[in-house]
Amino acid sequence: MTHPPFPGWTDAAHDSTFADPAEIKERAAGFTKTIRRRNMIEYAAGGIVLVPAALASVAAAWTGEYAFALALGALAAGIVIVLRNLHRRAGNLEHRPEEPCVVHLRHQYRRQYEALRSVPAWYIGPLVPGFLLLYGTVTWKSAEALGWRAALEGMALPVLATLAGGAFIVLLNRWAARGIRRKLDALDEME
Repeated sequence: MTHPPFPGWTDAAHDSTFADPAEIKERAAGFTKTIRRRNMIEYAAGGIVLVPAALASVAAAWTGEYAFALALGALAAGIVIVLRNLHRRAGNLEHRPEEPCVVHLRHQYRRQYEALRSVPAWYIGPLVPGFLLLYGTVTWKSAEALGWRAALEGMALPVLATLAGGAFIVLLNRWAARGIRRKLDALDEME
């Protein structure tokens, strides 16, 4: 028998190639390593901010500045929620031995894509109450000493800087999500 088993397929796509399983495995391992590294940096940064916020909250309560204690406590709680969300929403998926590498990689891409697209809800959102309380408290305390106009003018730059930082984080994550979407689409085209 000299005829190929599926002549229609080979005639229609004579130049097609199969994905190299070793390359897919290497890509999956590299992506897993990238996610782990990114999350470790996020956990470290969260810890660097969480400890001073929590300590400042306790110190404010100790000195009777309960509004500041509440605001800083809310900010610290928001950081804890963000770190928990990072683990739950954007952590690595465990690779099950019975699952082909290409399927695992597809699941990883999809999970990270969805996590990056929803950053405003799970990453920015938990910090909003703490920032609102903190900026509100600073403005209120400043207004008692300087008047409302001066207090509001003094808070304009910190509030705008925070909004710009949040917008930058969202845009950066949307950009990264587009890159992952392209990888996911390329993976889907291989099948």
